[in-house]
Amino acid sequence: AMAAAPPAPPPPMPAPPSETARPTAAPERQTASLPPASTGALTPGKQFRLIFDAGEAAMRSASQQALDEVAKALKSDESLRLQLLAYAGGSEKTASQSRRLSLSRALAVRSYLIEKDVRSTRIDVRALGNKSDSGPSDRVDVIVTTR
Repeated sequence: AMAAAPPAPPPPMPAPPSETARPTAAPERQTASLPPASTGALTPGKQFRLIFDAGEAAMRSASQQALDEVAKALKSDESLRLQLLAYAGGSEKTASQSRRLSLSRALAVRSYLIEKDVRSTRIDVRALGNKSDSGPSDRVDVIVTTR
């Protein structure tokens, strides 16, 4: 006698609305549901950009979500380090005002990562003020390095 075909697997559960509604800072795939050890998304040379509101040093929530992933990846790979390149534009600001604001942004990002148990010795901060060559002037570029 022929064996009956196995029943079809149940359809996947839809994601709860909170997962699909909020904008995600992670490109391509969402790594939030993976255990920390398997966040292989961060490799040396990878960089991403945190955008700030003009004149503000406070991080947007999307930036915080991205940094949560970064902190997890750093915890799982002790060889990784971060370089924070902070910019603050605005032609109406003086160079020293721009530099101060960019430093405040870099320190906000650094403090957030330290709160997530990333050692400060693994984070290099560079406040570049209004010396932005390309891209939005109100940002912090996060670059993954190994030294």
